[in-house]
Amino acid sequence: HPATERALTRAHRELSELEGGQLRALAAQSPRAADVVRIHQQVAADLETRFSNEQQLSRAAAAAVRADPAAVARQLGPMIVFLPQRITDSQAGLLRAVGAATGTTIVAGATGAEDADAAVAASVGRLGAELDAPARRGGPAGASATVEALSVSDADDEVRHAVRAVVEAARAGTPLGRCAIVYGVESPYVRLISDALDAAGIRRCGAASRTVETSLLGRSLLEMLALPDRGFSRRVVMAWLASAPVSVRRPDTDAGAPDGEAGGGEPAARHRWQGVPSAAWEREARAARVESGIESWRRRLTRYAEDCTAEADHHAADEEQAWRGDRHRRSAERSRELLSFIEELHADLDPRPAPRTWAELAGWCQKLIQKYLGGRLRRSWPEEERQMAERVDRAVSRLGDLDGTDDEPSVAAFGRALRLELEGAAHRHGHLGAGVLVGPVDLALGVELDLAVVCGMAEGTFPARRNDDALLPDRERLVAGGDLPARADRPGDDHRALLAVVAAAGRSLLLHPRGDLRRAADRSPSRWLTEEAGEALEVPSFVAGLRRTGFPAHAQEYDTRCVLDWHDARDHAAGSWSELAQIPGVRQRPELLRGIELRRARLSSRLTRFDGNLPAGDLRGAVLARPAGGTETTSASRLEMWAGCPHAYFMRHVLRVEAIDDADDEHRISPLERGSLVHRILERWLAEAIAEGAVPAPGACWPESWRTHLLAVGEQECDRLAVRGMVGRKLYWEHDRRQILADLARFLDFDDEQRTRHRSQPVAVELGFGTPHSASGPVSVEIGDGRSMSVRGSIDRVDATPQGGLLVVDYKTGSARAYEKLGPDDPTLGGRRLQLVLYDLAARSLLGVADTAGGHGAYWFVSAKGQFSGVGYATDAARRQVLEAVNTIVDGVGDGLFPLHPDEPVWRPWVPCDYCDPDGMGTRDQWRDFQRKRDDPALAGYLDLVDPGRERSEAAQSAGAPR
Repeated sequence: HPATERALTRAHRELSELEGGQLRALAAQSPRAADVVRIHQQVAADLETRFSNEQQLSRAAAAAVRADPAAVARQLGPMIVFLPQRITDSQAGLLRAVGAATGTTIVAGATGAEDADAAVAASVGRLGAELDAPARRGGPAGASATVEALSVSDADDEVRHAVRAVVEAARAGTPLGRCAIVYGVESPYVRLISDALDAAGIRRCGAASRTVETSLLGRSLLEMLALPDRGFSRRVVMAWLASAPVSVRRPDTDAGAPDGEAGGGEPAARHRWQGVPSAAWEREARAARVESGIESWRRRLTRYAEDCTAEADHHAADEEQAWRGDRHRRSAERSRELLSFIEELHADLDPRPAPRTWAELAGWCQKLIQKYLGGRLRRSWPEEERQMAERVDRAVSRLGDLDGTDDEPSVAAFGRALRLELEGAAHRHGHLGAGVLVGPVDLALGVELDLAVVCGMAEGTFPARRNDDALLPDRERLVAGGDLPARADRPGDDHRALLAVVAAAGRSLLLHPRGDLRRAADRSPSRWLTEEAGEALEVPSFVAGLRRTGFPAHAQEYDTRCVLDWHDARDHAAGSWSELAQIPGVRQRPELLRGIELRRARLSSRLTRFDGNLPAGDLRGAVLARPAGGTETTSASRLEMWAGCPHAYFMRHVLRVEAIDDADDEHRISPLERGSLVHRILERWLAEAIAEGAVPAPGACWPESWRTHLLAVGEQECDRLAVRGMVGRKLYWEHDRRQILADLARFLDFDDEQRTRHRSQPVAVELGFGTPHSASGPVSVEIGDGRSMSVRGSIDRVDATPQGGLLVVDYKTGSARAYEKLGPDDPTLGGRRLQLVLYDLAARSLLGVADTAGGHGAYWFVSAKGQFSGVGYATDAARRQVLEAVNTIVDGVGDGLFPLHPDEPVWRPWVPCDYCDPDGMGTRDQWRDFQRKRDDPALAGYLDLVDPGRERSEAAQSAGAPR
């Protein structure tokens, strides 16, 4: 396990300080300790022929000094050991040897605190001297030092106060190089402090906010090497492509200098480095339902590209749908391009023949970097990223020197070794003295400061919570006689560093975070804060802290402070939105003014453009297609979508924003795909029966042969869909497949029953009009007031009756619950069900049936979930009501009325509308806003359609426009 490897690496470094007797004593402590010692000795033996560690170099240097001390004295002169901290035995041996040759002066710092001075006293003792402890524990830095303590809400607020303190010091004339912000634990402070100083435009030096491992190249390379171990999962591959600087060489059709010369002096083909279209590839991979494994990529992308090409060919002849054809063709091209890239990447990450030495592995890795990660585009990276990329390159090269340590290193072993190498690669930001010093508290040891800000002064972070070493606990380390540092000694090191930094600073600010919003926990002040500064001054909130600061740290704080000062000047009385917009810090910021306008509009009881009221001229460049009176072709489902939620209509059909399904989240076949499957099965089976003249007469039952044939068609279509990867996990699919086939068997009895009831006989299936696959164009439907609209669609099934009438059927595979109230009294369910009448009109036009002939429309629920039921009405009687609803919808779209109308917020295990609830967190606020605005006259027509029996809402009665 990687964590075990890291622990063993640390143990090996520590055990390198011990001699043979100490190692034997440690091994005798426990079988686990014996194993750790054995592994250490084996690694040391494997490496010693070609490599030397720090301890061996120190001992060799000490021996060289002792061999010719006079030469060393002439070259070095007297030695001063300044502020020694924790010194190992090998380091002490070298210092003693040099000191014996040159003479030594030790300048050690003592604090007077026993726990803090213990390590320094031991180190001075290793050098052959004795630490003179101070007679008493004095003040932090004598009488002239100032130590303050603040208690703030959390780590983020600590950092804000730290930056404000630096700004105030700089305004008072303190050089930034004499200021420091330090902490006890790295997370979360190093990143927060770095970001805050960057936001304030303040230069910094010291600890880098990111390590070489997490640098752009380091992270991208490690993630790429891990792709095979993670099964080439679509989610993992696409996440890597989206975050890594992946680039490829492509032929350059533009003029430019060639990359080089070909053989014979001929110009080489021009190429250029380009980033990959990761977002577009992500969409195609999702649509293709790629899961994991190279075979899934090949099979599903290939089939998806073929399907897209076929769709593009179908759309090619339809001028109105030409844009769809172009989109499908682009999808096919991108899918093939993505597959080519994935196959090449997979082959490069699994080379044949496999590298057999560390040098070969390093060379292979360097080629991957050159081919995929940056190329010549690396020149455009930020300077810090280029520097860290060079460190990654050197780390890869160093691993090539490990030949001879492992007979057959694997690609996986190389990846783990590289991660360990990058983890241990130290990195510093800037140069000491050039900006505010940022880092762990021991980084400021020995630095003379005018201002020291210490963050994280809470129990658990300073001193930090220390867990015992799982491999070599402290009780076993004791047998090494102090040569193995114990975890229990580390708080003393932190205490010493804190006291030293506070003593060296003219002013110190200690910050205590009362809570941790990341963990919802309360934090007690550090014991050391109380010792150094007594009680901390509590700052209740961010606002209180901003009010007490002398000068804001950056532009955002300045703007906020302007608003607070304006509010304070009014004696905390609430002001109007108009007055707020006149504050200088707000008036000069167009984005803030737009935000005020938005909030003011949305909090009012009026329906504004920010709520979806977009009359002519308010679409800001969006093209609004009108369903009636123009060239636009619409559909019943599109009109129904506006009635359900006009905002969803606007997003989907005006802005063309679509929700994307995630194949990785679908363990089962989706309801949409299941419905399409059943439709295809019934369409194919019934079309064959109609073509062969095998449809039973009205009232007659289907013969057994056609019952058997329906199940055979069902099995074939199920198998075809499974090959395309659209059915979810195998275990679930086995159950769903059985259920689908069982529903098909029951459908025949249901069909016999319905045909007997209506005395009908099927004459057409999937009767399309205006769709890419249909032979007929759109149908013109008269909707009243001299207006007509062009409608397209596909009717699942049309039956004829002996009297010349029609039965229009729409299959449903879900629950019938939402259709229970559908009937002659309410044939549209608030405009949400328009298909039956519109399809009846279309079928009459296509089949030449007179309007005087009777008609009936029905939704058939053809599954156990829908209880094999039917619901419908006489279409000729309901035609007037349906066309009135259509008129309302057409007028609403034409008037630019697109309010967000969510369902009432109750708990559901699904999201009813991705456009109303894109994050899945619920629609309580949106629903409340709609209730407040529902009495706006602009909504009257819409609400008459969807909620004709409504009463004035309580929210609307109490709501008023804000001042």
